[in-house]
Amino acid sequence: MEKSKKCVYCGTELPVSSQLYKRKYCSKSCKNKYRLRIKKPDVQTKLWQHESAVFERAMEMYWSGISSAAIARELDIPVGTMYSWVHDFGGQRERAKPILWFKEKSTHIWSLKERFRFAQNTEEWQRTLRESTLLNSEISDTQTVYLICGKIYGQSAGKLGAVIFESLKENPRNGKTYAFCNKCGNAITTISWNEPIYHIARYIKTHGTFLWPSEEIGKSIEITTSEFDHLISLQKSKRIAEKH
Repeated sequence: MEKSKKCVYCGTELPVSSQLYKRKYCSKSCKNKYRLRIKKPDVQTKLWQHESAVFERAMEMYWSGISSAAIARELDIPVGTMYSWVHDFGGQRERAKPILWFKEKSTHIWSLKERFRFAQNTEEWQRTLRESTLLNSEISDTQTVYLICGKIYGQSAGKLGAVIFESLKENPRNGKTYAFCNKCGNAITTISWNEPIYHIARYIKTHGTFLWPSEEIGKSIEITTSEFDHLISLQKSKRIAEKH
């Protein structure tokens, strides 16, 4: 049995193979960085531009389950730098399950994606959307739309009607408007029964994806049409100050 080896640059264990004795690096990137460091001993300072303590703190936070974006904001370092560190060194240790480490920090500025992603139930998800809508316009209408949590394959009237009947235990011809998101997250379909036909509308993003509730927090979320219009126009980069 061949003895295991590690990359001389990042320390990642190399895959076992018949040519293992010849290999020194886990990737071409590590090979180039190692050779550059040997050629120019002071290159480490030029490449990292951060104290070793910052790097060590960042990696400890990453391995404990904190997202790269949150670490970059907390330590005031470029998110690209954090991604590079994770790429080169993240595999050295097993990472814990993602946690809400920064949820208690009142100074943290949450992105909408974070607030929606870490919502614990449908009420939190709905409140996040409502607060975001109020920042832009008053909610004046009383008509409602029911967001079906989770993403599904297929957007035909028969498929959507079956989901409404089987998952929500409701009659798809009750006159309510239901909204579904496709598996890719870039298309939303609404369906409602207007005697004697189904009325179906589609909203498609040409770039990026929609923010949408996961099936883990519930089955459906009732929102107003104003909130729905705001939801389909949201950009994931927008940030909201967390309220405590």
